[in-house]
Amino acid sequence: MMSVKGALGFAFIMLSASSAMAGDWRYCLAPSQAEHKIYMTAPFSVNAGADDAEARFDDALGGMHLRHDDVQCPHSNDEASAVADKEYAVEFNRKSGNQVVNLRWPPDR
Repeated sequence: MMSVKGALGFAFIMLSASSAMAGDWRYCLAPSQAEHKIYMTAPFSVNAGADDAEARFDDALGGMHLRHDDVQCPHSNDEASAVADKEYAVEFNRKSGNQVVNLRWPPDR
């Protein structure tokens, strides 16, 4: 039989492991309705307190001289959800006649 101390230690380890896997995941996108394009990033995890992804992606697009409308970086709880959400957005935009442009944009550099 496991002691109370051992059970609490086990619970802490399990909680820590699940916290490391879950978190704040995003991908960013910015449509250019005039050009029938949508610029997108790969999913990435966001460190606690780093909530300026939209502004940084907007700046990066401006630095590349890419005309675009509003930037969005939807939240997901985990990587798998972020990947699925992005895939849905890609398919939706392709069906809507938009060219999907995947950009290599590292949010933490």
